[in-house]
Amino acid sequence: MNLPLPVVRELLRPFFRMTFHPRVPWPAQRLLVNALSACQPLPRGTRVEALWLGARRAERVTAGPASGPGAVLYLHGGGFTVGSPATHRALAAHLARATGRPVYLLDYRLAPEHPCPAALEDTLAAVELLARLAGHPTSSLVLAGDSAGGGIALAAAQHLAAPAREPGDGAAGRPGTPAALVLVSPWADPGEVAEQRRDLVVSRAWGLACAAAYRGQADPADPRYAPARGDLTGLPPTYLHTNMGELLHAQCVALASSLRGAGVPVTFRESRKLWHAAQAQAGLVEEAAESVRDIGSFLTERWARLAESGAADAKAG
Repeated sequence: MNLPLPVVRELLRPFFRMTFHPRVPWPAQRLLVNALSACQPLPRGTRVEALWLGARRAERVTAGPASGPGAVLYLHGGGFTVGSPATHRALAAHLARATGRPVYLLDYRLAPEHPCPAALEDTLAAVELLARLAGHPTSSLVLAGDSAGGGIALAAAQHLAAPAREPGDGAAGRPGTPAALVLVSPWADPGEVAEQRRDLVVSRAWGLACAAAYRGQADPADPRYAPARGDLTGLPPTYLHTNMGELLHAQCVALASSLRGAGVPVTFRESRKLWHAAQAQAGLVEEAAESVRDIGSFLTERWARLAESGAADAKAG
């Protein structure tokens, strides 16, 4: 399905204003965003397999034959308080088609019932299980996410890339640095208050409510809560997308600069047409689908370079 972007924008505007409102109870918000997912078509050939990654439900999404080793662990957005694999199944399917790799959607625990660092703990457990049981070593696994999910992905990558601090830690105690990071409008510092009052999708008031729910008793400077304030060195090549009209635009621009300052290779994309995390509507809007395909191109090139490097090391050895 390919609908005109302006039409989809205007159809979504009242839905988002009604749903993402601080006076609407979290359970009601979750029901509404899950209902919206039924309107987002999947590409042909999509297969969805339900599974467990530790104590959390997950989905393995494929769309067509596999084109090589590697996989994506995708963390949905939703202000740390709403969202599920259902809300991002269409995005995952389009990304699976674009990469020829499976995309795993994790149903991580949500705030306020489970504040920080619950979602991060679920993500790290999923990474370990994918490496140990599903044959996806972290060196070929991509961590990806949009909005709050992007913040969680960044925090997880920081943990995985952290140098050993005690004997026995490091290579023996951590799964290792992921192959790449994909951050779509990442919310990497929830404590930072946006100057803008709202964009098409979210409002500053709703964001403040979500940030408070997720923080719980955590220190606002804790990198598990605000990874943009943490150590960015040693992170893998990163794809970062933002939209120029969204609340998080300035935060994303600053994060891209900080990543580059830490020596991280960054592919930075800014869109004038799309809205916050519009890639979730890849089944409706061609421009969103194009963005997902661009992410796919970045990842397939990254996996190809890793394969070439591995072959060269094997030959040298």
